[in-house]
Amino acid sequence: MKWQKTRHARMIPLALTGLLLAGQAQTAETPAQKREKQLQERLARSDAQAAALQKRIEQLEKQVAALRGTIAHPAVASAPTSAKPAAATVAQATPSAPPPRAASAQSSGGSSTARSAPGKFEVDEEAAQRALERTLTQSGALLLPPRTIELTPSYSYRRTEVSNSVPATITTATSPTPTVVLANQRTRRNENIARLDLRAGLPYQSQLEFSLPYNYVRSSQTTDLGGTTSANGSGIGDVTLGLAKTLTRESGWRPDLIGRLSYNFGNGRRTDNNVALLGGYRQLQAEVLALKRQDPLAFFASAFYGKTWEKDGVKPGDVAGLSLSSVLAASPATSLQFGFSQIYRKDQELNGAKVAGSNQTYGLINLGASSVLSRDMTLVTQFGIGLGNDAPKYNFTISLPILFR
Repeated sequence: MKWQKTRHARMIPLALTGLLLAGQAQTAETPAQKREKQLQERLARSDAQAAALQKRIEQLEKQVAALRGTIAHPAVASAPTSAKPAAATVAQATPSAPPPRAASAQSSGGSSTARSAPGKFEVDEEAAQRALERTLTQSGALLLPPRTIELTPSYSYRRTEVSNSVPATITTATSPTPTVVLANQRTRRNENIARLDLRAGLPYQSQLEFSLPYNYVRSSQTTDLGGTTSANGSGIGDVTLGLAKTLTRESGWRPDLIGRLSYNFGNGRRTDNNVALLGGYRQLQAEVLALKRQDPLAFFASAFYGKTWEKDGVKPGDVAGLSLSSVLAASPATSLQFGFSQIYRKDQELNGAKVAGSNQTYGLINLGASSVLSRDMTLVTQFGIGLGNDAPKYNFTISLPILFR
């Protein structure tokens, strides 16, 4: 009995030692196991952060959806739904204040987003760009893309008043012998021109141009001696055929450069019912035009020279000119144009001899507006004021370019 107790007493320390060694063996970890445990802990933290972010995103989406519903239907919004309840409460308490407008604008080519605020309006940049480009195309500063045709019917009115001295024969009661004197004669012309223009885009950045006018002119002459005559004349004008080519593209300070060459066939009527019309003489005209864009503004300048040929002993003088213009896209579908032109015409020739004093120099101030009516139709109006004794008093043009793609 005593031996068994002694044996049991010896076994207890041995058992305790074995249990301690086993626990140390279980708690001891290798370096690989430690790295794996750290990675698992980091992954768990990342999952928790991702879940928190996802929850926050869902909350924000709900707030945005509620805010959109309030903006779209302000009359039925019964409680503030945005993250700023105080501001929403003020907005509901002041119904006289206009609600904010939706910040989306639709265009034919797509949609664009713009901010709205009191005193501001939404601008469809694509539509404004389209109005600007159509005005530039109509002005000849931009060419059509290949396989595109533009047909432009137009009507123009021009008022001209010219005063000059003409010989007149008079007789009086005291001097029955006819006497030749110089009398001042005022000539007034009302010129109406119906015109059809055709432009066709060609490969290699070029464009074919065709024009056919019809002229109706009412002319009257009044002298200081009291004599007055008036007459009307009409007829087909000269057919013009031209070719335009983009020479260089805008890059940095360098502008677009366009060259244009047109030929007037001189097939129109020169006179009708003793009224001088606006055609009948062949002419070759060359033009160079430079375009620089700073959207929504565009600036262009041109210089031209026209060589005119003689017919039946009469040769109108050659003509040259310079022009400066700017175009502004003022609204989503409207552009405004401002320009100035300087024209110089040489002396006329009659049977090879120059007619002294027949040269002309004058300026023109041009104002215009273009409005996009539809995807392929534009309304263009232009108004000109003459500067100088030889200039037309004023002129007005309305045209309707129609694009065929």
